[in-house]
Amino acid sequence: MESNLYFMECLDENCRFRFPLDLDAFEGKVCPMCGSELRAATKRTPQWQPGQLKNNLPEFFLLLDNIRSAHNVGSILRTCEGADIRKVFLGGLTPTPSKNRSISKAALGAEERVDWAWTANSLQTVRELKAEGFKALALECLPDASNLFEINPGLLTGEKWLIILGSEPAGIDPGLVELADISVFIPMGGEKSSLNVSVAFGIAVYGLRFMFNR
Repeated sequence: MESNLYFMECLDENCRFRFPLDLDAFEGKVCPMCGSELRAATKRTPQWQPGQLKNNLPEFFLLLDNIRSAHNVGSILRTCEGADIRKVFLGGLTPTPSKNRSISKAALGAEERVDWAWTANSLQTVRELKAEGFKALALECLPDASNLFEINPGLLTGEKWLIILGSEPAGIDPGLVELADISVFIPMGGEKSSLNVSVAFGIAVYGLRFMFNR
């Protein structure tokens, strides 16, 4: 369906406020900043479907262990759909879409299309997956962790991988760290030592996709 979304511009020379507006949903007759007349300056940039990920990449699963924020879980699920994560395990305190409606606000429907399951004990789940041939990768800043962008290609072997994310204040459960085949960190600048978990996951999963694609 063709969108009727335009970038509107205020005609008052002292304001010139410019913003997007869906003319099918709102009339948009006056500027919300100063009340002056508006004009439809230009239609939104045409959208297109990005190219598909190559299907010869390893199978990726994801474990969210004790991530409390429903917004972060929703954002991660949305990224999972784009990055072709085949299954997501929501461990421990991590909220689930069936019990927390706030997740859908950030997931934008991905919670209905991404295969997910809740697990009471993440360690048990990882042990079961490793018995099925999965390798585990922990995204955590540890003394022996590898820089995400400098991983030895020889370590990236195997057809099935589980990415592990942990609680932001507590970090990944030490028991899960022991089960991981490799730990990686994202290099940082400035004073902060970490990123929001959903942002970190987006960087990591596409970084890994690129590395496996080389």
